[in-house]
Amino acid sequence: VVRPPRVLEAAVSFECRLSHRHEMRNKNGEVTATLVLGEVVMFHVATAVCDREGAGPGKPTVRFDDYQPLARLGGNTYGRVTSTFDLPRPDRSVRST
Repeated sequence: VVRPPRVLEAAVSFECRLSHRHEMRNKNGEVTATLVLGEVVMFHVATAVCDREGAGPGKPTVRFDDYQPLARLGGNTYGRVTSTFDLPRPDRSVRST
C-alpha cells in the first residue's frame, strides 16, 4: 500500500506505484507534457457510490449513476460520463446478468 494523501471529497481514489514516465516533446525538443503510467495497488470507494455485492458475493461495483464521474480530455476540456455499456472481451467467456 502506498498511502498517499487523498482528497476527502473524492468518491473514488487510487493508490498507484509509478511504472513509467515519458516526456512528450514538440518538434523543437521542448517537453510539453508528461505521460505517467502507474500500477494501481489499492483503490478506495465511498459507501455512497459502492454496491458491495454488485457483481456477486465479494465483488463490489461502483454505481455510476451515483458517482457521476468526470473525464479529463486534454488541456482545459473535461467530459461527463452519462452512460455505460458492457463490451465483452474476446479472451473471456461472457456471463449473463
